[in-house]
Amino acid sequence: MDGFANPAPETLQTARPFVGRAVVLTLDPLAAESSTLVEDLVFMRRLGVRPIIVHDVTQRALGARLVGHLNRIGGDAVALDGTSASTLVLSTGSDGRSVVRSVNAQLVSLLLEQGYILVFGSEGTSFAGTSAALDATDAARVLAASVHAVRLLFPSERGGIPAGSDGIIDELTSSEALALAREGSLPDEAAHSLTAAAMGVRGGVDAAQLLDLRSTHATLVEMLTTRHLGTQVRSQVIVETGPAS
Repeated sequence: MDGFANPAPETLQTARPFVGRAVVLTLDPLAAESSTLVEDLVFMRRLGVRPIIVHDVTQRALGARLVGHLNRIGGDAVALDGTSASTLVLSTGSDGRSVVRSVNAQLVSLLLEQGYILVFGSEGTSFAGTSAALDATDAARVLAASVHAVRLLFPSERGGIPAGSDGIIDELTSSEALALAREGSLPDEAAHSLTAAAMGVRGGVDAAQLLDLRSTHATLVEMLTTRHLGTQVRSQVIVETGPAS
């Protein structure tokens, strides 16, 4: 029996916390280069995990290709955006950027429960009824919080947040992540993703990660092993201790 074609949740101990829960990830052109992404998303859904893939509204072609690839191998993917059933209602902030004012997760939850993989364009509806673009990182954050996702994944070319001159920071609390994002030492994109990760966790997501989504089976590592890739943000970092001597 092909374990990827017919995964058995009862035999995958590390996957059990993910079954029946949503995993939200932001897809950019680099992450889309992963040779295993499409198969991994289908595997997740067959396992009982509920994937939501968010892409920038300017990358509709990228989203359309992903939907096509998923459906060709039996993934049952559907494309939608925040204008669908007023899923995301936006206003314009003082800096001119779109800000989410309300989230209606009913359609998203219904589609997930029916077994669909969601490919979500980062667009919403303004109070005036017109469509407006939203940063994909922000869209992923509010969607993940609205469905109480088990994981929120952001792409990182560096594979996470650098730990000084060598390596990657393994884990941060949400407070540590926010402080690091604000201190000005990170590139703007990394700081924005780290802030979104922290706020997503504070909004009800179990954990968020910044990782290299181009890596082989990057989205599955934590489900199938006892470790995670990249930098993980939690409300509290769990420190494992050995038996008392």
